[in-house]
Amino acid sequence: MKDVAAAKITDPERIRAYLSDESAAFHGEASELFLPANEAELAEVVRAASESRTPLTVSGGGTGITGSRVPVGGGAVVSVERMVSIDRERPAGFEALEGPGFGIWLNKDAKTAIVPPAITLAALDGMLARPGLLYPLDPTEMSAMIGGTVATNASGARSFHYGPTRTWVRRLRVVLPTGDVAELRRGDPPAQNGTLTLQTDGRTVEVALPDPADYTMPRTKNAAGLYLAPDMEPIDLFIGCEGLLGVISEVEIGLVGRPAQTLTVIAYFNSHADALGFVDAGQAEGPGLGFLSLEYFDARALDFMRERHESIPQGVAAAVLFEVEYGQTGEHNPHPSGEMLAKLQALLDAHHAACNWAVPCSRREDVRLFRHLLPEAVNEYVRKRAGKLGTDMAVPHDRLREMMDAYETESAACGVRFLIFGHIGNDHVHVNFLPENKEELKRAKHAYTRLARTAVALGGTISAEHGVGKKTIVYEDGRVAPYLDVLYGPAGLEAIANVKKALDPNGILNLGNMVPAEMLV
Repeated sequence: MKDVAAAKITDPERIRAYLSDESAAFHGEASELFLPANEAELAEVVRAASESRTPLTVSGGGTGITGSRVPVGGGAVVSVERMVSIDRERPAGFEALEGPGFGIWLNKDAKTAIVPPAITLAALDGMLARPGLLYPLDPTEMSAMIGGTVATNASGARSFHYGPTRTWVRRLRVVLPTGDVAELRRGDPPAQNGTLTLQTDGRTVEVALPDPADYTMPRTKNAAGLYLAPDMEPIDLFIGCEGLLGVISEVEIGLVGRPAQTLTVIAYFNSHADALGFVDAGQAEGPGLGFLSLEYFDARALDFMRERHESIPQGVAAAVLFEVEYGQTGEHNPHPSGEMLAKLQALLDAHHAACNWAVPCSRREDVRLFRHLLPEAVNEYVRKRAGKLGTDMAVPHDRLREMMDAYETESAACGVRFLIFGHIGNDHVHVNFLPENKEELKRAKHAYTRLARTAVALGGTISAEHGVGKKTIVYEDGRVAPYLDVLYGPAGLEAIANVKKALDPNGILNLGNMVPAEMLV
């Protein structure tokens, strides 16, 4: 690839860190690494790659687990990690706010911020805490860069209350695979007559949308495939596109006032029926009570955690962790009202909670440690074995019990140790298979395929928060297909490929994500 202004690295040892992600399940190769410091340098790198038809893989913080940032097809990697501030004229109404190594622009009155793609969620949260504002996205990994979270439409525990990333993106600047830059705002003209029109700094791009009969998104929390709908706005095409269609260079996000106080309750139940009944009530009544999240842990997950948290009671069937917001911003009110506590206790009693712990906002770190106990313990366990296989499926709420039954039945039938936990407020829980050897891993993969088919049959999705990246599915006959095949089938994969070809005519950006590279020829 020709010389560009961005820092270029060819040292294989330096490049090595960009050839995998947090899953350690994907491994790639690349001969060049580019580290642009601003949008202009990024656009130059992308344009040069397009002109020379060099495969170019976009890298963020490396916290993903689907291989999205892994350059399996060789070529070059471009990392946005040096893009830590906005390099253009600041718009009216915004003030500059500096943090530890990052710079953002903040409009306190409008509750919006303009942020660079490399800022981490943790750093952003610390900066926004000063003026009492909050970006509500809260995935498990707060070291994720915001550009990556937009590219995957990430979510987290509080998506029960606040929704996923898509809800909070007001504007994007995106470097397209040709090197052109598009600025996309919420409220831009939607698609008309099956065509989505994008205005860039150099040209007009028209994208033909698929027939809904070939591509219909599940009506659940969803992070699988491109957002493609007849009346969609241009900005939605790039939220969750996993770098397939462009590189995010700037994000304008919506904010809320920081919750004055939160109370976290961990409730234990002696039966799954009681736990799921409480979840039903939490979904129906929780918004009125200020519920921010609803998280589920089965007995196997609790057993896994008990070694590090001995106070978890013995013999319970499940736990539900939920957060409640109370008080007004700016108030010093360390305790919820007696009326609120009475309502919560009545709700717990109605569903026969065996016991519960209430953790006030002042002990927020205790809650964080409790939540992280399970992934940390699981990762330590699988590190010495055959690895972990985790689902990311969600279904409509009226089919949740069927899906929970399928999780239990299929997982137990394959004879591999497993546990169930996750964001049950969004009807989205994870099964983690913990195989001891390759034979058990093979059986777990077949169970995984059956569960994916079940989720789709129930009107759900195969990926609710992590995206699909370069994941594949192994069918019962041994055939290996792109993971999206089980949700959208060949026609849906072709629809994604056609959109990709319209925006990336030379086929260079993030090859292998969502659809095989050979479909782009």
